[in-house]
Amino acid sequence: MILSDFRMTTGEAPNRGEQHVTSSVYAVVLAGGRGERFWPISTDAQPKAFLRLVGDESLLQATVRRMRLLLPWARIVVVVGRTHAELVRAQLPELPAANLLLEPQSRDTAAAIGLASLRIEQFDPDATMIVLPADHYVPSGEALMAVLRRALELCASHQDWVVTVGIHPTRPETGYGYLEVGEPLTQSPDAFHVNRFLEKPDRQTAEHLATDGRHYWNSGIFLWRNSAFQSLLARHMPDVWAGLRRIREACGAQEVLAREYNAFHKLSVDYGVLERMERGVAMVRGDFVWDDLGSWDALARVQPVDDGGNVIVGEAQLFDTNRSVIVSAGPRVAVVGLSEIIVVATKDGVLVCPKGRAQEVRRLARNVS
Repeated sequence: MILSDFRMTTGEAPNRGEQHVTSSVYAVVLAGGRGERFWPISTDAQPKAFLRLVGDESLLQATVRRMRLLLPWARIVVVVGRTHAELVRAQLPELPAANLLLEPQSRDTAAAIGLASLRIEQFDPDATMIVLPADHYVPSGEALMAVLRRALELCASHQDWVVTVGIHPTRPETGYGYLEVGEPLTQSPDAFHVNRFLEKPDRQTAEHLATDGRHYWNSGIFLWRNSAFQSLLARHMPDVWAGLRRIREACGAQEVLAREYNAFHKLSVDYGVLERMERGVAMVRGDFVWDDLGSWDALARVQPVDDGGNVIVGEAQLFDTNRSVIVSAGPRVAVVGLSEIIVVATKDGVLVCPKGRAQEVRRLARNVS
């Protein structure tokens, strides 16, 4: 079932296999997204990151468990909307109170990372940040950590650079952003200069990008020195940086945080900073299985399927049905004679749509929330 009440039990002592980095490295886990494409399971009260879409952990718990292979709890920071603070505390009871940052309002990733930057600056003025979304699927934490270690080495040798992780595309994907790479870096055989960021393409463009050998999926994982990121904010998003400085000077006064934060425009770090950089961005190739679980049809890539190629979660009975995703969080669902369909049933609503239009659920969710 897709639930949200599973609790991690890992304590501060390193787990078997953990090899914490000794440098001043912090992870910023972004858990403020609404996950609108997973309506009606993902709602304002219980967004995607807190759901158990794959396995026995929520996506947030799985993300933090992977990072615990690299970092202790004291160097993991979670950014989330204020209304979801108790969800984080319930799912991550070992997270230090000072490492849970609450956004007064959702202002996208640039502001969220900026807020985390202020807290990490308090922890360590010379820190390096690893920024990653809370809601992606990565079955091998060890493989991800190996890539992050290589990326940290690149950050250490190019302290003013942004380093990102790119995933080799395995299919045309219109729901992902892309990175166009240039020349390889001589000191790292699997790292490249990034020429530009491309947002979600149409189908024809995606088919070209997936096969030309010069484009990678943008995983949304970024690394940089905290001070370098603050300089980039000051250069490319001066209004946001000015507001963050006022928040810093107010020493945590909640009324100042709310006033300044709510005045920010909603803008991702990709749009606000990275796409405006002419140089100084590098990509490390991510040689691990990855999926951003962007919509319901993604479950067919990460969940077991029956003989008809169907993903079934919960109580469902299928007859003459193929290559479909059927999810029930309560009522029994019956489907007869359909293919390439998505059916999701909860107490809050029922979704029925063709798999090929799963990305459009986001527009529907905004109208029914």
